[in-house]
Order: sequence, then structure tokens, then C-alpha cells
Amino acid sequence: MTTKNLVVLVGAAAVLGGAAWCLSSGSKPSGAKLNGKAIFPKLEMSEVAHVEFGDKLKLASSDKGWVVETYHNYPADHVKLTENLLKLTELKVGQVARGKKLESTDALTLKDASGKELASLQLGEKHAKWGHGRYATFAGETVLVSDSLDAFGSDGKSWVETKIVDTPWISFKDIAEGVSEEDLGFATGVVAKVTIAGDTNRVATIGNKVKDGSDRYFKLDNSEWVYIVPEYSVDKLLPKPPPEEKKEEVKEEAKEEAKPEKEEPKPAQEAPKPEPEEPAKAA
Repeated sequence: MTTKNLVVLVGAAAVLGGAAWCLSSGSKPSGAKLNGKAIFPKLEMSEVAHVEFGDKLKLASSDKGWVVETYHNYPADHVKLTENLLKLTELKVGQVARGKKLESTDALTLKDASGKELASLQLGEKHAKWGHGRYATFAGETVLVSDSLDAFGSDGKSWVETKIVDTPWISFKDIAEGVSEEDLGFATGVVAKVTIAGDTNRVATIGNKVKDGSDRYFKLDNSEWVYIVPEYSVDKLLPKPPPEEKKEEVKEEAKEEAKPEKEEPKPAQEAPKPEPEEPAKAA
């Protein structure tokens, strides 16, 4: 074999080898390599101090614990917060949604105490058929993530515990702000004992009814929070009105007692006439 032929064969082998490597390495689409990938692989939850989902939801860690900034800075439900932050650490790519274009997305952003962004994910709509999973933009691809993350799409109130008293069971409907003391009516309201977490020495104050409604203002101890609660939930704490006096049926009576009717005098009976004596017979 001549040197020229050898060079040609080596060159051909190199071309074929290169083509085979390209085919083998490219047999798996690049997008498919994302399947099963962790969304936040390096996220340290201990560093997270702010969770934001667009403008709908803002959670923040404070000196008093986690609060819902988009709901009066009210304390966040610790159990719900823990569960959903844990979901983020376990969030993975389910599959790449080829040809899927997200019309609108909201950013789920995690920040540290200084406000520095730690991680972010653009979330789109939920998967319509599966009932679980959600579209997102990850590594330049539209993917379905392993959880629908429903909690992050809800309003701030859904992130707080609305039950405030154990006995009687009382849950609030809303937080009252900017209401005058006169309208609240706590100064002259009803004070009662309630039970919270086994403590029966908690003091509750029930104020006025909400304007144009039947709900009532409610306060616990010296808390800064003024609640709006359904009236039926505090009905047992309100004093019972005195029972209405039964109206006796007024009987129409004569001003003077009715006297028995006078009996008409019976006609005097004539004395029986004496029978005439028979004349004495002669002896």
C-alpha cells in the first residue's frame, strides 16, 4: 500500500470516527439531559430571608419570625411555610416541554437578609391534564417541574393561621386597620375568658358590630391585632338578654264583680181555705 493510499484511508477513518462520535454524543437531545435535574441544587434554606412571587405574595423573616408582608405583616403559618420551602429544595425538572411557549410568567424569587437574590425561577401555568406539575423556564428551556407549587400562587391571607381561639372555636375573617376607637367599641365592650393552647386565662374583648354588617371587632389580651370575626362565633361570650316577660293575657273583667241576678219574688201562695165544718147531727 502506497503512502498516498494510507493517508487517504487514515483520513477516511478519522472522518468516520468523528461522525460516529457526533452521532453517539448527539443521540440524546440536549434538552433531555435536563430531566431529573434539581432546580435549586445549591440553595441553602438557612440563608433565605425573603420569598417573593411576583407582586402577589411577599414573605419575610423578621425578629418576630416569618411574616406575610402582603397581608398586614401578619405572622406566617409556620407549618405551611416550612412545607413549601422544603418543596423548593426538592424541586426537579420532570421533562422538557418542547414547542411549548409560556405566554406569561411570574418570578419566584428567594433572597437573603440583605436583599441579595439567591435563586429565581419563572413559573407559568399549571399542567391542565395531569393535575400536578407546572411549566417553568429553566436553563433556557420550557420545562415541567415536579410540583405545581399551588401555595405560591395564592394570596397572602392563605399563608396565615386564621384560628385564634381554641375554646370557643374562633377564626377571624379579616384584620381591621384604621378603625376609630369609637367604632371599635372596646372601651365599653364585653370582656370574657377564652382558652388558647390550654391557657384559660386569656382575655378577649368583643367590640361593636362592623358597620353595615353582623361581624364583630375582636381583640385578644393587649395584642396589636384587631380581628373581624363572625358574630355567631362569639355568641357564647356575649351576655344573654333578659328573657322577655310573658305578657299575660288581660282578661276583660267588670269593674265591679258581677252580682247574681235578683230572683223575681214568687207570688205569695194563698193560705188554704178551711173546709166548712159539718153541722152537728141531732142526738
